[in-house]
Amino acid sequence: MKKVLLFSILCCLGNVIFAQNYTLKNAHSHNDYEHQQPFYQAFGLGFGSIEADVYLQKDEIFVSHEVKDIHPSRTFRKLYLEPILREASINPNGIRPFQLLIDLKTEGVSTLTALQKQLQPYRQYFDRKNNPNAIQIVVSGERPAPSTWAQFDEIFYFDGRDKEAYPTDLQWRVPMISASFREFSKWNGLGRLPANEYKRLEAFVSKWHAAQKTVRFWGAPDNRTAYISFIKLGMDWIGTDHLEQLSEYLQKLPNNLSLVKPTHEAYYPTFKSDGIQKKSKNVILLIGDGMGIAQIYAGFTGNKGDLNVFRMKQIGLSKTSSADNYNTDSAAGATAMATGQKTNNRYLSVDAKGDSIATLPEVLNRYKIPSGVVVAEEITGATPAGFYAHQPERSWSSEIIKDLLKSPIKLAIGGGSTLISEAQKKANPSTLFLNDLSQLNPANPSKAIVLVQDSLVKPKQKGRGEYLSQAFDKAIAQLSTSKDGFFLMVEGSQIDHGGHANQLPFVVDEMIDFDKVIGKAMAFADKNGETTIIVTADHETGGLTLHDGNFTTGKLEGSFATPDHTGIPVMVFSYGPNSTLFQGFYENNTIFNKILQCFGKGK
Repeated sequence: MKKVLLFSILCCLGNVIFAQNYTLKNAHSHNDYEHQQPFYQAFGLGFGSIEADVYLQKDEIFVSHEVKDIHPSRTFRKLYLEPILREASINPNGIRPFQLLIDLKTEGVSTLTALQKQLQPYRQYFDRKNNPNAIQIVVSGERPAPSTWAQFDEIFYFDGRDKEAYPTDLQWRVPMISASFREFSKWNGLGRLPANEYKRLEAFVSKWHAAQKTVRFWGAPDNRTAYISFIKLGMDWIGTDHLEQLSEYLQKLPNNLSLVKPTHEAYYPTFKSDGIQKKSKNVILLIGDGMGIAQIYAGFTGNKGDLNVFRMKQIGLSKTSSADNYNTDSAAGATAMATGQKTNNRYLSVDAKGDSIATLPEVLNRYKIPSGVVVAEEITGATPAGFYAHQPERSWSSEIIKDLLKSPIKLAIGGGSTLISEAQKKANPSTLFLNDLSQLNPANPSKAIVLVQDSLVKPKQKGRGEYLSQAFDKAIAQLSTSKDGFFLMVEGSQIDHGGHANQLPFVVDEMIDFDKVIGKAMAFADKNGETTIIVTADHETGGLTLHDGNFTTGKLEGSFATPDHTGIPVMVFSYGPNSTLFQGFYENNTIFNKILQCFGKGK
């Protein structure tokens, strides 16, 4: 019964014991009184624990780090008790519960007796035993001996130590075990914790978690790298002198932490046609929107150390800047690859003057080579539109749709079920307008526009399912009926959306989903023997940095530098005939000519 009671009390501490989901409730404001606004700054940020060092002098309790710094105006009453009472008076639901760690710097019995006298009129705010939403006072520093605890009000709990033993009937008054970090490690928070020191810390945390105690270290490094390690170790309280830094880190953690994902088994290519100098019958261009090397490696980690794209041997780098900016957008990035010319941001297959430029589907149509686009967004999105539209503004969806209807593109699959009016459909009787992939029929050679229901172009996390892989299969079946070969562009559209949202789990899910299609493309290339695969991106989104990961579990942590695009060059992977053309470092618009070379054609 006592164990059940103890566990119930500990679970009410304001943090979740052995926390897997770290929040600001796990944040501890070390030496809180040294901040510009004691109590208010940490409390306002939502910290779960606030620390005050106290000295008893002439019946008054002062807050200070050292005796020499004691000032008459800096009393415990003024800096902590009065603010707590003020917050309680203005909040109809009572003050938010937190842990108040009081570090006694003078003799324990007398100091705690004076503190008890001061708090007695307000004990209802600190009675955690009878009110789980009360503030929990934990006494540290010069603590009285356990044999004296019974003489003190039960609003006082005590900060335990590793080598101390506590009678069974007093265990409930020891919710936490604290230790000096330097007893275990000399690590300064840079690089990685030495393995032997990590094991000692891990053993200590595990030992006290098994005893249902939370764990705190003082004197620990205080930076992002340290926070990452402490969370891996399972430390319940992360102490800091940099309140905003830790606050920002913990607030962003849910978006910066990607946990275990369902994995897929990567395809093992044969490499029989890889790099051979032979005219390509088909070219498949797979564009991961916003996909930098960090996004790829995040997917690699999330898929437990394996991705289809990393099976490709031919690797290059593409410089993505647009005609008018160091950082491209998707419109200018797609235009560069689709037309062979750089243009201004937001422009779709028009040059910097606004004049139309022939796209790959238009050039290939002269040779009776059909083209298709498959995307996991609206069909009027900037990347697909770059391959069929000619507009100076990527947001002009009604004009872009008109261009799609006029385009020689043979197959278009994406979202936007309401983008084409019934009048437009009637005006284009030779085009099949479908709303389901199952309606595609390879026996029907007509131009087909498949605008699927909105749920199929939602983020993977929101139920898109296997739409992109299924759409790829349908597109290959439809286009493969051409005796003259085909060109297909497939976009992993929402890797970019995850980058803009600065959500690492979003990015990883989309990257893994896109990689499944890459594996399908490689398998088709091996079976066909005349197909070149190119995998690249229009740009990088988010400035993603990966801080830590685990290939066994697929967990990883990262952070983003921006919610926007960056100018970082992107990878180009290639497979099949003529794949060596894509090696090296080059401008993104040269991909257009390289694709035509694969087909053995000129512009």
